[in-house]
Amino acid sequence: MRKNKKQFNSLIIMIIIIGILPVFLFRNGYAMHLLIMSLIWAVVAASWDLVLGYAGIFNLGQLAFFAIGAYVSSILTINFGMSPWAGLVIAGIAAGGLGILVGLPCLKLKGIYIALMTLAFYEVVGPLIIVGRPIGTGGKGGLFPVPAFRIGNYLFNSNELVPWLYLTLIFFGVFMFAIYKMINSTFGVAFTALRDNENLAKGLGINKFVYSLLLSGAASFITGVMGAFYAHYVSMISPRMLGLDSFLFLLIMVILGGAGNFPGAAIGAFAVTFLNDALRPLDTWRLLVLGLLLVLLIMKFPKGIIGTLFDLFNRIMKKLPFIKQEM
Repeated sequence: MRKNKKQFNSLIIMIIIIGILPVFLFRNGYAMHLLIMSLIWAVVAASWDLVLGYAGIFNLGQLAFFAIGAYVSSILTINFGMSPWAGLVIAGIAAGGLGILVGLPCLKLKGIYIALMTLAFYEVVGPLIIVGRPIGTGGKGGLFPVPAFRIGNYLFNSNELVPWLYLTLIFFGVFMFAIYKMINSTFGVAFTALRDNENLAKGLGINKFVYSLLLSGAASFITGVMGAFYAHYVSMISPRMLGLDSFLFLLIMVILGGAGNFPGAAIGAFAVTFLNDALRPLDTWRLLVLGLLLVLLIMKFPKGIIGTLFDLFNRIMKKLPFIKQEM
């Protein structure tokens, strides 16, 4: 219960701090853009952590659902004149449905075999987008311009980033709270039990088939919606969004925050987004630096920096006399 309260408080503090930041960054458009991108990637990283960290399913294809959501919504709005809001919902449903379909064969696999299959799915999506030009994917050139959101007569545009920031913050808050509720519900206990001791969980009546598919569908839906949101924000998408650099950034976000340590992945997303921007002068060496960072994190901080800090905080608190008396 104490851990749940700590998770909830961390999430609320994050939302409050981000909500106040526009007051200080009002004139710094680039910093606002990085903050918006951090919020988008934070939700994607947290949804992947739901599968990878809490359920222990080695799904390496989560980024593919991000691209699928982006392309589905973009195609519907550009080629069929659909509202971006409707496109976003349909994109989430499409990504969630594919997540369930990909999850079906994975139920018969374990460990590295799940990783290989989902990685193969991730590798296939890019070429399919390129050869899918006749159906409106835009091929290698991608799609541009992707229509922005509209509320009544107000059209969100790239010249006014404050409205974009608060809209992104709403999506961040809704999905992060949904992930928090999933983790700390009977549903969350079930898939965590399947991760820790599958045989015991099955003996207690937990249906692996049902819970695994529901989890895959939920995580893919959230990722797909944020992929669609990303497309309407940046107004341009291409197969490059499935590049190795994006995959590596997302993986580092989860590991840096600490897999299975909510909201660590979201915090890791902010750190990696700003770190990646700071390393841009290194050009191609940037990936090498991030790759070395990934190896260092796995070797020295298996719980992630956020998880390590939480453990350090708990050890300090336990050494305080008044804490011992309460315990």
